[in-house]
Amino acid sequence: MKKFHFGILAIPFIIIVWMLVARNYPPIIFPGPWSTWLELKKQLISPDYYHHIGLSLYRLFSGFAIAAVSAFVLGLLAGISKAFRQFLSPMTMLFQATPPMAWAPLLILMLDLGNAPMIAVIVIAAFFPILVNVTQGMERIKITHIRAAQTLGANRLQLAWHVYLPEVMPAAFTGIVVGFGIAWRSLVAAEMIGGSAGIGWLISSSGQIGNSPLVMVGIITIGILAMVFEFALLYPLKKRFASWALKG
Repeated sequence: MKKFHFGILAIPFIIIVWMLVARNYPPIIFPGPWSTWLELKKQLISPDYYHHIGLSLYRLFSGFAIAAVSAFVLGLLAGISKAFRQFLSPMTMLFQATPPMAWAPLLILMLDLGNAPMIAVIVIAAFFPILVNVTQGMERIKITHIRAAQTLGANRLQLAWHVYLPEVMPAAFTGIVVGFGIAWRSLVAAEMIGGSAGIGWLISSSGQIGNSPLVMVGIITIGILAMVFEFALLYPLKKRFASWALKG
């Protein structure tokens, strides 16, 4: 017999609290579950709704792919070379201390409206958490493992594949999870400020015309997509690389 998972109770709890709060406000200010559900049914048959979702996902994965690949490569180099690590350190501290959204107005002026500034925000948001974690993962590799591989005759390529890569992946995955979360939130915020389409823009524009149920639909969409990312993408990767971490 399976054990009861108390997480199941979270959804009805949220709906009950939502209903109680909505009773104190007119629907145009804070819509309840029913009016939101009616709006959601309208959006589910609207091509525009899927266009906004698709555009946001395109921006997210394009920017994240650029950030992940470049940060992983530079993180490996920084872990190997102390001089290169020292060179990157001031820039890393500067960008990590600055919220990614702070760059959005400047990027919009530089790159104009469209996908480019949104993707650039994603790159900035995701790049540095991955870079830092990969670099730290490289620094934690045990010298005894490297020497043991060299004793067995491993060349540089074999060393990278059989020692560096397996031992750095758990740290890299931590950076990927953190960077992905920051990137997703930053994208939605950037679309609210300078977008002309996308989920963030849908929420912002709906709020400006007083369509509160559609605002709530947009918020729910963000949450559902985040859960899909977690369970369909990040959780399988976590299971894979957690086993690597335990073996290390």
